[in-house]
Amino acid sequence: MTNGNAAYAALWHPFLTGAIAWSDSYLFLRARSGAIPSEIKAEQLDCQQSFKPYADELERAAWLLPEKIEKAYPIVMVLPPPQRDEARVLFVRALQHVSEDGFVVVSMENNEGAKSGEKDLRELAPNLQSVSKNKCRIFWSNKKDLNKNLMQSWAMLDAPRMIDTTGFISRPGIFAWNRIDDASQLLTEYLPKELSGHGADLGAGFGFLAHTVLTQCENIKSIDVFEAEARALECAQLNLARFEKNIQINYHWHDVAEGIEGPYDFVISNPPFHQGHEELQTLGQAFIESAAKALKSGGRFYMVANRHLPYETTLKNHFSKFNVLAAKNGFKVFEATK
Repeated sequence: MTNGNAAYAALWHPFLTGAIAWSDSYLFLRARSGAIPSEIKAEQLDCQQSFKPYADELERAAWLLPEKIEKAYPIVMVLPPPQRDEARVLFVRALQHVSEDGFVVVSMENNEGAKSGEKDLRELAPNLQSVSKNKCRIFWSNKKDLNKNLMQSWAMLDAPRMIDTTGFISRPGIFAWNRIDDASQLLTEYLPKELSGHGADLGAGFGFLAHTVLTQCENIKSIDVFEAEARALECAQLNLARFEKNIQINYHWHDVAEGIEGPYDFVISNPPFHQGHEELQTLGQAFIESAAKALKSGGRFYMVANRHLPYETTLKNHFSKFNVLAAKNGFKVFEATK
């Protein structure tokens, strides 16, 4: 089982206790891979997961990831994110894909919005039952007395939309979805306007950094946009579309920690350092290593990071030189040369 995923472990509780009967077919939204009870086999599960590292885990475990869901299922299981609007849309999708006599089964950690999630599903599908297990809430319901008006109202809550305060298209649930991240904003203040040639943005989010360099740098020939969350990558494509007439832009749903090809003249990044609850310094270190391997000799890497993260040793080990361009507001901005 994936370490730290208490909600995944708790998900099976109502099946194991007999509260919900086993089935021969399941849809699993925001699926995670892991140990499964002997009563179910991986090939009975159709999974959807928009976060590439978790999707890769599912593929390595030989779980099924169909591109489209075109049938109804007796059981639809959901591991919702903590962002409420995104979770509400997942509940709507689950109820749309469950059969008339089937069940939607949800598991959420208590500190990740379980109380709100249970309340929301009950509003959509009031015939709800719930139990507690492993500091999680597992709750399930069916289509009896479904609130169809609320279903319609919530169906598009996470759709990409223009955020008036930022001027960018974004959506609930992605990183810094309704604001410009302070670290990214700081990095843009130190990106040179003479960047040119072929570049890459690692962990691009909704495309703010790539948009900045494409706006202020006249001699960029192409840029590769890498993002692990497919929902964010869709927003990046919308935000960068206006540049595509003159500049080649390639979009990659990709886990940068697994490496990138290159070669690049420059790379920019505000790398993540959290995955779920955990702070993982190794994520940022992997981004640095991937950037170094993909850069041409003499290529430059520009990165921002939280001030407490110790990335200097990794930069020293993978680049000929590096400088701290800024250290303020709790962040550090680095320039490194291959």
